[in-house]
Amino acid sequence: MTQKIRNQRLSDEEFQRIRREEVLPQWETGKDIEDLDECIAAAKELSQGKSHALKHQEAEDRGIHLLMPQFGRALTEYTIEGLQHVEAEGLAPDGVWIIFSDSYTRKLDFERAAAGIERSRQEGMSMLNGWPIVNFGVEEARRIRRASQVPLTLNSTDEDGRLASEIALAAGWNGANTRSLQECVAHCKDIPLEEEIRINQYESRLAAIYTEKGVPICTHNACNLTGYDSPGYRSFVVVSQSLLGAEQGIKYQFLENGLNMNLIQDIAMVRVTKRLCQEYTRRFGYDVKFFTGGYPFLGAWPPRLEEANAMIAWNAIIPILGDFTTAILKSEDEAFATPTKEGMAGSVRLARHLLTLMGTQKMPESEESRLEEAMIELEVRTLLDKCLEAGDGDMVVGMCKGVEAGWVDTMLTPWKYNKGKVMVMRDAENAVRYFDPGDIPLPKEVLDYHREKLAGREKKEGRPLDFQMVVQDLQFASILPKRQPPSIQAE
Repeated sequence: MTQKIRNQRLSDEEFQRIRREEVLPQWETGKDIEDLDECIAAAKELSQGKSHALKHQEAEDRGIHLLMPQFGRALTEYTIEGLQHVEAEGLAPDGVWIIFSDSYTRKLDFERAAAGIERSRQEGMSMLNGWPIVNFGVEEARRIRRASQVPLTLNSTDEDGRLASEIALAAGWNGANTRSLQECVAHCKDIPLEEEIRINQYESRLAAIYTEKGVPICTHNACNLTGYDSPGYRSFVVVSQSLLGAEQGIKYQFLENGLNMNLIQDIAMVRVTKRLCQEYTRRFGYDVKFFTGGYPFLGAWPPRLEEANAMIAWNAIIPILGDFTTAILKSEDEAFATPTKEGMAGSVRLARHLLTLMGTQKMPESEESRLEEAMIELEVRTLLDKCLEAGDGDMVVGMCKGVEAGWVDTMLTPWKYNKGKVMVMRDAENAVRYFDPGDIPLPKEVLDYHREKLAGREKKEGRPLDFQMVVQDLQFASILPKRQPPSIQAE
């Protein structure tokens, strides 16, 4: 591998060159945001009292939890209608929005997005699975900003979200993305990690420039992945990325940890992730503020409303008991469609009532939770330090070498560069364990711990562990138990 990309801050000259030659020309709406200083000035005014970073800081200072629902429709008016409906149902004032863009926008297919907009107008309903921010441009994004009472962040994932992020930040949406390995694993097939990091260095530097000029931007550093990953791998993805974002000058990072839905393991994962982000960024001389959030399980969801609402509740309870800053919400529509305003409002009401019922309860410390944290931390430190050693102190170089060699690896992904030798399954308590770690350099203590936990399932179910159990676990939350027919008693 010829390594070209490094963990190095973009110079002002290089940033402006990329902006002028690569980013703004992607679609015609780029011409409306050519004056970056003007964009920043407008964003400062539009985001007054609605700052993503400052809202999270306020929540930590007050000791409260924020709720973060997700929404997006093909037309601006549909999106505004949905936001205002949910905010009136209990999101405001202690909420933050994730607005997602449509799949065409995420793949830079703006012509098809335009066709989807037109068809939506003709049909009188949303024909896209998100709001096509690049097609609509900055003025329409500012309409949405003015219509909402709470901070907005854009989820425009996949290979290249630079123009989408430019428009969002210029409109006063002051949450952005800082993620590279996450995007490769979750949404990509062919792009090399080096190129994805190069693209994200621009997005991260853009967010930092806004922050430096008085508009604090809180980037989402995520490990949602595909939903079938060990907590150690999830934590590694976030901690390694924290160094990449910090090098570009980011001062606020929202750690968006995907949940596997075991209470003790998920809380341990988030605690370890934040602790190591703080430690490793300080080690390299960065000053970053971190906030935590739990992203709902991304595996298969159940089709019936009752089971879906149980999933929503459990994925909110874990962040509350774990004392995360924010609980990200999915809706009862998850199994079939993008969220409706009614479904998202229901999730907000459900989570808000959980906050009322639970008060200030948090998960107490225990020997089990301390051991889980210790095992996750040992695994993540081993991977981080191996990357730094392989990269001669440069995390970018080490990550790329790790993926190429296969000691940075996970189980399921469309990304062709992932080796895919890893297999995970759930133990008797539905925590995720390594059935086969592949070439990941797990310390012996960690490997023995995972084997011991899986032995508990083997004993409980009275059968040996095998590949079929790995496959069955992929739908453990979505396959409903068969109901027994009522017994017929003779009269």
